[in-house]
Amino acid sequence: MSEAGEFHDFLFEVSNEIRYGILVSIRDKAKRITDLTREMDLKTPEARRHVSRLSEVGLIQRNVEGFYHITPYGEGMLVLLGEFSFMTRHRDYFQSHTLTTIPTAFLKQIGELGESIEVVNAMDFIRHTDNLLKESKEYVWLLVDQFPMNALSSIVEAIERGVQFRIIETREPILNPDIESMTSEEIKALGRTRQTPLVDQRMVDDVNVYMFLSDNRCVIAFPSSEGQYDYKGFTATDASSLNWCRELYQHNWDKAEHRRPVTPSVQVRRGPVAERGESLSQVVVVGRGRPDVDAQAVQDAVDNYDEVILKGSFNLGTSTVYINRSVVLRGEGRENDIPSTQVYKKGWTFPFFVEDHYLLVLSGEGIDVTIENIHFTDFNYTCIYNRYGNSVKIRDNRITLPTGMGRGVFYGNRADHVIGIASGGTNEGLSFTGGVLIEGNYLDFALDHSQGGFVSRRGLETDPNYRPDLENHESYCGIGILLNNNVGEVIVRGNVVKNMNSKGIFIMDNHETAEIHVERNTVISEVYGSYPYSVHIAGVGIFAQSTWIDPNTSGARVEIADNEIRCDKLNYCGIAVYGQSRYEEGASKLGECVVRDNNIHLGDGHVGVVIRKNDATQVVDNKISGKAYYGLHLWGSEDREGFDLGSNDNLIKDNDLTELEIKLPDAYSDSHVDGRMFTGSEGKAVTSHVWLNRFSKRNTIILKPDETVIDEGKSNTIVRDE
Repeated sequence: MSEAGEFHDFLFEVSNEIRYGILVSIRDKAKRITDLTREMDLKTPEARRHVSRLSEVGLIQRNVEGFYHITPYGEGMLVLLGEFSFMTRHRDYFQSHTLTTIPTAFLKQIGELGESIEVVNAMDFIRHTDNLLKESKEYVWLLVDQFPMNALSSIVEAIERGVQFRIIETREPILNPDIESMTSEEIKALGRTRQTPLVDQRMVDDVNVYMFLSDNRCVIAFPSSEGQYDYKGFTATDASSLNWCRELYQHNWDKAEHRRPVTPSVQVRRGPVAERGESLSQVVVVGRGRPDVDAQAVQDAVDNYDEVILKGSFNLGTSTVYINRSVVLRGEGRENDIPSTQVYKKGWTFPFFVEDHYLLVLSGEGIDVTIENIHFTDFNYTCIYNRYGNSVKIRDNRITLPTGMGRGVFYGNRADHVIGIASGGTNEGLSFTGGVLIEGNYLDFALDHSQGGFVSRRGLETDPNYRPDLENHESYCGIGILLNNNVGEVIVRGNVVKNMNSKGIFIMDNHETAEIHVERNTVISEVYGSYPYSVHIAGVGIFAQSTWIDPNTSGARVEIADNEIRCDKLNYCGIAVYGQSRYEEGASKLGECVVRDNNIHLGDGHVGVVIRKNDATQVVDNKISGKAYYGLHLWGSEDREGFDLGSNDNLIKDNDLTELEIKLPDAYSDSHVDGRMFTGSEGKAVTSHVWLNRFSKRNTIILKPDETVIDEGKSNTIVRDE
């Protein structure tokens, strides 16, 4: 018999419904004649006749025990018949829809869609695609002739859940989105689908099938005979259908070209500025703990909404979120007075050397930004950096690290800097003209106190002569709140700043128009200081300086009032007020500084309050307790390059030193008698409640009768207050 004859004989035999049913019946389990007669409701002679014909063409055979089973040849032919079965079952659909657009290899396996359900109504088809988007958990792949604008909101919701998208579109869509008729919210949403890294886009000249595919469902449509899509097709959830669609999509993906993301080329018009307490638009973003999702989700939210509420835990990886428009960014909920929302960064390489790293950066002309009720649990270099805008409020946040080690930008012998909140401006004079409020925040950079801020605790840190090797990362430089380059009013109020081994609150390089108020804060350090910037003081609770880096930022007015400062470890200073460290045109001392009503306790400190190279500072009504070599120190230096660097015309009065133990001179103080660290002569130090060095003049000091003073300056007035 010819090859064609055998083929037609095969088709003749399987065209019979009973014989085809027998093949399907014994595919998974061999059966006797009696099983088949009972199962298919046949008489025995009829059943024998059908199995005999199937045996003659080699599709089945009988074993010695009388069981009929399918042959490998029959099994293969039955699989191929599945393709015909699918086509004939949906004959009406395929009379008007073509399969010739898909590769032949996939056409030959079309029977893999055998478990799918035909969708004959276009509205039902769209409903199935929307359900697919809403149910998706991991990924969605789209192969479409044009972006499905009707599903835009569901696509954005899926992106916010962290679903990864692949989209293949035609190079020239049939219809482009009608930007002019879209609302601003729709334009924002479309822009997000084009910009987020969760969406990978490619393009082809023509799509050969219309497909939505997720991790648990597929919806597919084939083109009409005219090459159009009428949104009628099939949906399925079974494994074979999903696998067939996945392979067909991957085939198209591999052939497609990358599309560069494009934002709609129109300006989004925003509504009127919201009144206080109102919100133009609000979004809740749920953290996924995935850096590929969370960073972009937060960035999208602050780019598009006026109020952003963060819920859950957000892993930003190595990314920075930039806030360039007015927005309120807040966490949802508190438990035990700790924000429930957590945000952190992970995955950087240490040390950073000169590259700056931030978690949040605020910069935009005229913007008003509020950051509140968020727990920042890890970051590198700086957590929140306020650069410029109109106003900023940083309130009721928690910024913590187990240790500052390995998290700072490296500045050589100045150590690895780690900063909680840096608020100020730029060297170009940009700042927050409408004011800065930093209030009610909690910062702690050494939750693991056993580290003490050092690589190892060999007991050396208890030696007052020991200095950590900052260039080799033996310690970091922890700064809780840094205020620099400000031009307007700055209020730092009611914060708790713990375990900063350099400076709890650091004020420096602010413009002469700036008004800095540091009030009612609690600054505590229970770790050893880092001795930053080659100074003899291990660390400072609150530090104010006029010019340190930029000579054009001098003269700000500073008030340090009603703060609670406790530094337990060796050689700390409670409050330091410094004048300029630059000797160039434009540099000057602070315009005015008032230090009043602060409570300072030093466990084993160096000095309670020091004024260095600054004038007209008022130190009044403070309480200093604990132990220190000096209660108050006025320290100036020789004039340099025409600048008066003395400490002059300062006022010290009504300070309570009754609970301050002045440490007796010891080997450490005796070996550092230099007029800077300690005063004395011939290697013998002298300690006292107040020390005015030889470059101080015209200062007024009002002391209690039993308080000691060392006056080495000129024209100073020492008054005993009876």
